[in-house]
Amino acid sequence: MINVPSHNQQHIQNHYPHMFPRDIDIWNKFLETFGNNYNSFDYDVKVGSGSEPHQNAPEIYVRMIGILSKYRIDAVGYDGTYIYIMEVKPNAAMSAIGQVMGYVKLFERDFSPTLPLKGVIVTNRERPDMRELTSELGFDYYIV
Repeated sequence: MINVPSHNQQHIQNHYPHMFPRDIDIWNKFLETFGNNYNSFDYDVKVGSGSEPHQNAPEIYVRMIGILSKYRIDAVGYDGTYIYIMEVKPNAAMSAIGQVMGYVKLFERDFSPTLPLKGVIVTNRERPDMRELTSELGFDYYIV
């Protein structure tokens, strides 16, 4: 877990694409404390191949399925040293680790970044073994 508070308000918003109200509360608490550690964020970053539309599907359906069937990263943070692939989840457990691992690999494949990637889990409650597992995987783990 990172313990470098910065008390920042510049990144806080009322809405973030595809985040639910509980996610937004957790994310805003994270930003209040750690937001100054980052230069900027992208939200709802789509990665992965998505589903194949049915043969002979109308063009509008092809476009929609291409957008809606991809995986969505909650936030991607930038600080000039790393690109942070961030999952925001109430009561984050082992499934969040799998999500972040997959998102990191797909982001790397889809965007070919020039900076190293780092997985991040932001949650509101510490779960058994999560601190140890995230540390071993080199992920940042925030409880706010």
